[in-house]
Amino acid sequence: MSWTRDLAHGLAQYLADHDVGTYRPSGIYHEHETGIVIGAVPQSPPRIVALTPYPMVADPSQADDIVGLQVRARSAGPDPRDALDLTDAAFDALVGAAHLHLDGVVVHLVELTGSAPMGRDESGRYEHVTNYQLIAHHPTPNRT
Repeated sequence: MSWTRDLAHGLAQYLADHDVGTYRPSGIYHEHETGIVIGAVPQSPPRIVALTPYPMVADPSQADDIVGLQVRARSAGPDPRDALDLTDAAFDALVGAAHLHLDGVVVHLVELTGSAPMGRDESGRYEHVTNYQLIAHHPTPNRT
């Protein structure tokens, strides 16, 4: 697996371990579950937390990177409070977390960078997005 894939998988499992939702790498969920997915947001289940890591800063002289993490929460219906509950659960698990070992990736620190409502999707379900900054160890052949 790649470093980013390991990070995404580790973050999804970490959030599941902190009762934010259920993570299954297969992506198959029951309708009543809160699914934690990586990348694209599926139509089902209705209640979703989608994780998308993205590079921000990579210093060529040392192996600690700054990685962005978008956490997109979708409620099961039009009530925004449901998505806000998911947003808060992810915030509680992530902000200030330090020295995490996530599927072989070391994350030194997680910080909040911003949060905003997204409105409703085409099915009328409310969505909210939150962005985090992770300081993570990412050794490569040219950086140790």
